[in-house]
Amino acid sequence: MPKVSIILPVYNVEKYIAKSIQSVLNQTYQDFELLVIIDGSPDNSKQIAESFKDDRITIYEKPNGGLSDARNYGLERAKGEFVYFMDSDDWIEPNLLKDTVCVFEKNEIDFVVFGYFLDNEDLKGNLISTDEILTKNIQFDKKLNNLDLNEKTLNILGYAWNKLYRISFLKHNNIIFDKGVSLVEDILFNSKVYANSNTLTIIDKKLYHYINRPSESLIKTFHKNSFELYLEKNKAIEKFLNSWNVPIEIKNKILSSVIVSGIRYCVNNLFAFKNDLSEIQKIQYIRMMLHNKETQQLVNYYEAVSKNDKLYKKIISNKAVFILYLLCKIKK
Repeated sequence: MPKVSIILPVYNVEKYIAKSIQSVLNQTYQDFELLVIIDGSPDNSKQIAESFKDDRITIYEKPNGGLSDARNYGLERAKGEFVYFMDSDDWIEPNLLKDTVCVFEKNEIDFVVFGYFLDNEDLKGNLISTDEILTKNIQFDKKLNNLDLNEKTLNILGYAWNKLYRISFLKHNNIIFDKGVSLVEDILFNSKVYANSNTLTIIDKKLYHYINRPSESLIKTFHKNSFELYLEKNKAIEKFLNSWNVPIEIKNKILSSVIVSGIRYCVNNLFAFKNDLSEIQKIQYIRMMLHNKETQQLVNYYEAVSKNDKLYKKIISNKAVFILYLLCKIKK
């Protein structure tokens, strides 16, 4: 049996999947299986995956069900002791498996978190710049009540692709991805992981390359339920924080930051992405977000630092729907 199962959901990534798969095959730690899940992809991704002749690669094909469904499909078929969820348009460092498996061999833990590179590309696919997202080596213990969260730490906790999980832990606690959920599927999954585990281990290694590619805003996905999804995200994070007995003042500060950043995303979603909403419907959507009971409860705890942050806090606190609408129109 392989030590690690790598699950690679695939949908419309024919430009990138070869580099992704090759980065897996280049691992210095070779005891793994790669499960390529063709999630109803209409392009040539499957043919490209099939061009790699390696016994450790197994290709599955299923009707399109979304990222969460594809990950769950792979998890059901995984044979390893550990599982790694990778995105098929990114790539990984050669020592990812070696460095993470080593942590499990030294510690009785359920999962491990690591840093990543944020690679910014231009329209031609050339690397423009790289941001290193990293925190120090640290292990939090629920029994010691020593969970210390800051903005940098929170930044790396949400994603699934910068973590290696023990499969028996996931299955024992019935932790899977929520099918049919977009935008926040990773944090919903990980919040269940954090709530059910007694330790949270982070290593100071940058092992993943998340590729930030420019695209025309008109072809980006518009989510009509984006604010509702952010409310679900907040509920999931709150359960995680409660399970770790995080003091209420710190919890409110974290949740307020999530809700404000959620509103900012939703507003950009509303005006920058192609949709069929009328101007009146856009105003109604902004009103719904600003008048939401949870929004108004949490905005008081939001720590605004920049002038822009302070302006946003004031607009939300005062439920200034038309001011926010006009600012977005001007910015657009």
